Amino acid sequence: MKEYNLNENSGNNLPAEVGLWGKVKGFLFQEIDLNKPIVLELTPKEEKVLGEVHDFLFQEVKFPELHDFLFQEITLFKRKK
Repeated sequence: MKEYNLNENSGNNLPAEVGLWGKVKGFLFQEIDLNKPIVLELTPKEEKVLGEVHDFLFQEVKFPELHDFLFQEITLFKRKK
């Protein structure tokens, strides 16, 4: 049986260069500091487009006809006169 000493030459078994999977794994499992703010540097055109998208997504939508239809009074059984 062959014996391995883990204390000696432990760095020789490591890959010489980082492969694709190592890069992906390093990116996916990196430590994130939640207290650090995210900073985006945008050009004026990008700021304009981002503002328009934000305004579109968070606009107040009003459909009075739909509201009246959904909240109308419903009678299931009518009395005969």
